[in-house]
Amino acid sequence: MIQTGPKTRLHVICAHEPDLDPRISWTAQTAARNGYDVQTIGWIAGRVAESSETDDNTLRLAQDSPAKSGFWLMAQLARMAGLPALWAFAVMGAPFLGLWLVGTIVLLPWRLLDYVAERLGLHERTTRPVECMATRIRAWFFWHVDALFNGGVVRLINGLNAYRWYFLTHAGAFARRYAHWLETHPENVPDTIHANDPDALMAAVLIKRLHGCRIVYDAHEYGPDAYILHTTPRSVFFIYERLLMAHVDSAVTVSPPIADKFNAIYEGQPLFNVVPNASPLVGALEPDPQFSLDEMARGRLRILYQGGFAAHRGLEQIIDAWAAVDDTKAVLFFRGPNNEFRKTLLARAKQTHKLDQSIFFLPSASEDKLIVAAAHADIGLIPYLSHIENHHGACPNKLGQYMQAGLAIASANLPFVKSILKASECGVIYDDQNQSALSDSLTELIDTPDRVQAMGKAGKAFAINIYNFDVYFPVLNDLYRGQHDARSAHE
Repeated sequence: MIQTGPKTRLHVICAHEPDLDPRISWTAQTAARNGYDVQTIGWIAGRVAESSETDDNTLRLAQDSPAKSGFWLMAQLARMAGLPALWAFAVMGAPFLGLWLVGTIVLLPWRLLDYVAERLGLHERTTRPVECMATRIRAWFFWHVDALFNGGVVRLINGLNAYRWYFLTHAGAFARRYAHWLETHPENVPDTIHANDPDALMAAVLIKRLHGCRIVYDAHEYGPDAYILHTTPRSVFFIYERLLMAHVDSAVTVSPPIADKFNAIYEGQPLFNVVPNASPLVGALEPDPQFSLDEMARGRLRILYQGGFAAHRGLEQIIDAWAAVDDTKAVLFFRGPNNEFRKTLLARAKQTHKLDQSIFFLPSASEDKLIVAAAHADIGLIPYLSHIENHHGACPNKLGQYMQAGLAIASANLPFVKSILKASECGVIYDDQNQSALSDSLTELIDTPDRVQAMGKAGKAFAINIYNFDVYFPVLNDLYRGQHDARSAHE
């Protein structure tokens, strides 16, 4: 146990369902084991607040009681950082609110006339034709104006609308709900808040102003590159983040490349440390018959992709590359949730005529079973496309899971993954922009099974001794305690 003295009350907060990201539970559970009084606070919009069925220290806030208004939140932010903060938030959070109010006032006489005409049964002959003409003129105007700017006007409107949802409807609503909950449960006011990602950061900053606490900001991705936004204008996101970052005490992220980006743009204020997505140790692994692949593999080497099914993860590339692999020696498995993209992959695999012959799709496994499930394979794949901006600093959970499971790893050219594979000598990197590179790398591994086994053992040893969440937790512990010289991750 690291912490000494009275227990620090720690809130691990996220503006989404806590179970969506295992890093949330890793943080909370590891902190609890190290002497912290931990509560995980999540958010499920549109549902009633509820405690976890399996963990009394997890709370999911939702719409079960009156929340503070949006104007209350804007007033709090204005008091916290002055009028510029209120201006910035108004621009970011509700860019269409002012336009809507002006439009409502200007069109009020017309709306009254339209209402009277409808009540008198004259709507179709009077106001309706005018309304249709106005709609056609507006559509013609926007089409021509947007064409002048090569679609920029529509992109701008869509981007601002996305920001409006993100800042006001999503992050703002979570912040108001969290503040309201602490008002009614003052005994739970935290000493430290571990805020996961920018949509939870607004809530942390607000509570710091209202109650006083430390903030440790945990950026799982480089915000503007994240899939949830990745919209324009990107400067809007930086305004929002810079506004709130001034109130952050300490910060972490998942890999050195992302930390370097943050430290460059914020000049080390705060300094971003690194705590990678290294799975906590699971102890001794016993084979689980439900995950056995022997019947399908029939003695062939077992190659596994385990994770989410989504675009840009290189999954189609795996299927295409499989045509050049000798499937009398190896078999390919995909394990992940059943979604629309899984159906796309199934159709693509079916076209190869190898589906259910040497390409198999497996049911998903719960988070606590992923390592033992992976242990039934020989090689683990990390195929994320390296040219995607959001993947440059990627630190996939599956890296640590494969290593603990004793798998050799074949990965696309991702900088942080590459550094770990090099240090641990447990895998190979292929050029994912070269069509034949993946099949060549797999063929090389398939033809050297002794090397695959040696890599698996090396990776497992490295995970047990170096690459696991318990080893990196002292970084967080130092930041929770206000020691800014926290050590960073292995590079």
